[in-house]
Amino acid sequence: MMKRVSIFTVTALISMVGLTWLQGAFALEPELEVKPWNPPLDAPIKLVNQYRQPNSDYSAGHRGIDYLAIENQRVLSPADGQVSFVGLVVNRNLISIRHQNGLQTEYEPVCSELKIGQPVSRGQQLGWLCQGKGNYDPHCDSADCLHFSLRKNGAYLSPLVQLGGMNPSRLLPFEN
Repeated sequence: MMKRVSIFTVTALISMVGLTWLQGAFALEPELEVKPWNPPLDAPIKLVNQYRQPNSDYSAGHRGIDYLAIENQRVLSPADGQVSFVGLVVNRNLISIRHQNGLQTEYEPVCSELKIGQPVSRGQQLGWLCQGKGNYDPHCDSADCLHFSLRKNGAYLSPLVQLGGMNPSRLLPFEN
């Protein structure tokens, strides 16, 4: 009986060590650094559409937030970065900024004179709210708005995480 208990004890200890090692091997990347960014519009600002996480990469959701805006209103960089795209996407003018730590922001409909690769500073004007081309359908139904999205290493997040409006959720280990 003693031998059977010892084998069971050794097996349990090896299993726990193995699980601990696996947990470290598959640890998630470090937390997002949450330092509030500036909003992309001058005050006063009004949020009219919240971020809604889709169930999958292809399902419905709202992969950004919308601010009430007026045509020709200045759009500002919330943080330092570098222009990664300026142009039309499905008849909408869009500008995209690459920031530190794998973060990327996109703004539409925004016309800009900036060029790809150009550095931008926090608070610098990126462009202005403008109408799209051809058969452009406005993003917001009832009024002009600025659509502002955020990605971390390609995955969409709510921009409110970086604006200080919410903290990213984090799963913790289950403890008895």
